[in-house]
Amino acid sequence: MAARPPSRRRVAAAIIERHDSHVLIVLPYADSESPRHWQFPRGIVGAEESPEGAIRRIARETLGIGIEIVVGQPPFFAELDGEEMEWRYFFCGVLAGDPNAGLFAEIRWLQKGQLGKYEFDSPSRPIAAWLVEP
Repeated sequence: MAARPPSRRRVAAAIIERHDSHVLIVLPYADSESPRHWQFPRGIVGAEESPEGAIRRIARETLGIGIEIVVGQPPFFAELDGEEMEWRYFFCGVLAGDPNAGLFAEIRWLQKGQLGKYEFDSPSRPIAAWLVEP
């Protein structure tokens, strides 16, 4: 019997929107070799975890907030650190708490029209551009 090819790792990401239509972006701490770029909150989906469960966990663990998922986008494939991964973005609202930087160097709430003024990493760049479109 032939071995199955390894499955791609999965990433869950959130477009978290506040009541005033501002969205949350995060800036990770820099490692010594990579430049820092803004991104939307995200993380790896665990092997036994759904993407929806993962994004709720990621928001809680990295930002200290509870979120509600409003709608999920279809999966797509994009590279991260040279590895092609399956990505799922979710439009979310804040249910509980105020986000804190926690694991990030900075966090910012921005109007969607302001996203074009920030340098995003390659997986986040098309999403930011899409959000800016009228």
